[in-house]
Amino acid sequence: MGKISKYSNYVLYLLFAITLVYVGMFYFGDVNEDSAYPHPVATDSFLNWANILFWGTIAVTLVFELYHIVMNPKSAVRTLISLAIIAVIVLIAYGMSDDTPLKIVGYQGPDNVPSMLTMAGTMLYTTYILFAVTIVVILYSELSRLFK
Repeated sequence: MGKISKYSNYVLYLLFAITLVYVGMFYFGDVNEDSAYPHPVATDSFLNWANILFWGTIAVTLVFELYHIVMNPKSAVRTLISLAIIAVIVLIAYGMSDDTPLKIVGYQGPDNVPSMLTMAGTMLYTTYILFAVTIVVILYSELSRLFK
């Protein structure tokens, strides 16, 4: 096992331990009874930790992808093709999304506007398309092995 792999395992275990502490605080900690809906006191810190992990993952992924592109410029074409395919999928999902305000009884919130509805629809349809593509690829790879 290389040095980098050893250190990355330590970082993984540390992040996992911190996450377990937050999960424990969320599920077994105190509950705030003073609000309209009782919720765990650690909800904000739990969501902040999830946000840190999300953006940290994106940052590490981008840094290592840029490093890989700089060290292997020929593989940049494959990366650009992947990004173009994802952009086409998102554009297709955007075209399928609807911006008609919903008629929700008793809801007066700020999120029932065309821009938010289009964004939500785009994300949902992107997820549906990627899920369908994943299922097709899994089936194809398993069936192609069967006939080889």
